[in-house]
Amino acid sequence: MFQDIEVKPLFEGQIHECYQFSLNIEGYNYQGIFHNEEIQWFHPHPKNKLGEDELDEVESKFYDKMTNHDHPEFELKPIFKDQIHERYQFSLNIEGYNYQGIFHNEEIQWFHPHPKNKLGEDELDEVESKFYDKMTNHDQPEVELKPIFKDQVHERYQFTLNIEGYNYHGIFHDEEIQWFHPHPKNKLEKDDLDEIESKVYHTIAINKPN
Repeated sequence: MFQDIEVKPLFEGQIHECYQFSLNIEGYNYQGIFHNEEIQWFHPHPKNKLGEDELDEVESKFYDKMTNHDHPEFELKPIFKDQIHERYQFSLNIEGYNYQGIFHNEEIQWFHPHPKNKLGEDELDEVESKFYDKMTNHDQPEVELKPIFKDQVHERYQFTLNIEGYNYHGIFHDEEIQWFHPHPKNKLEKDDLDEIESKVYHTIAINKPN
C-alpha cells in the first residue's frame, strides 16, 4: 500500500505540536502534516494519482499507524543544582511505559517499577547506554535539527537543544534563531546565552541537511 514512511515531530512538547510525514505510494513521494488526528496533504495531493477508494484505504491505514504510534518522551530536571550533591531526576517513556530514576555519579538509579520487568537484558542495556551517553555529554549542547517544508520555498529548520537539563525549541530561518517559549534567556545570563546562540548558529549552518 505504502512504504518508506518518515514521521518527524514539529514543535515537540508545545501546544501546537504536530507531525510532518512523507511516504511513498506506488513509487511517488508525498508529504503532509498530521495534526489533531487529521491528515493534511501538501501539494501534489495523492488524489491526483489514486482513485477515491484507494486513497481512503491509504489514509485509513496511515491514520491507524499514527494514532497507535509510540512517541518516546524524555524529561530531565536538575536536583540540588550547583550544590555538591547535585543530581538529575529523569522520566523516560519506553514502549508506552513511563519510568523514572536518578542519574548521579554517572550511574543510573531506576525507581520502582524497574524497566527490567518489561524489557529484555539486551534491550535494557541499549536503553541505558544511550541514556548514559546523552547524560555524560549534556554539558555540550546537542542540537537536533529537522527540516520543515523540505525542498519548498519556505523551507526552514526546527531545532531542539538541551541546556543544563532544560529542553528548548526554536526555528532557524533566514540565518536567524527564533526561540519558542520558554526562552532560554529566562535561565541563562546574557553572556552565556550569546555563547550558546553562537554555537547553535554555527552547528546548524554547518550541519543542516542539504
